[in-house]
Amino acid sequence: MPLHGHRVLIIEDELLIALDLKEALIQVGADVVGIAATAQEASEAVAAPNLTAAIVDLRLNGQSVREAVQRLTDRDLPFIFYSGLDGTPTARSWPQVPLLFKPLPAEEVAETLARVVSARRRAGIVG
Repeated sequence: MPLHGHRVLIIEDELLIALDLKEALIQVGADVVGIAATAQEASEAVAAPNLTAAIVDLRLNGQSVREAVQRLTDRDLPFIFYSGLDGTPTARSWPQVPLLFKPLPAEEVAETLARVVSARRRAGIVG
């Protein structure tokens, strides 16, 4: 299972999307550590010491997730963006991070995160 042993945070304000992502992540072996639905929850949740990866919506109820994304970056944790938005300042500030556009099957989103994690592992990056 490509994400076996990984503890993934879902940063998403639409509950049905978050639950679909959670199920898809479980199917590829991830342990979902939580769902953050507000920018404040996201900023707090990315500090969890056992977190190893994340899926990030670019805006939560109209609020930027820039602070949470900066914290993920500071911790050198792999993440992907999954959003209905394009061209936000946050996405432009992290051009190396894959940006997937809603709607996509949750399985495709989980597989993309698995590829990012796998590529980092092959490169010897432990975050």
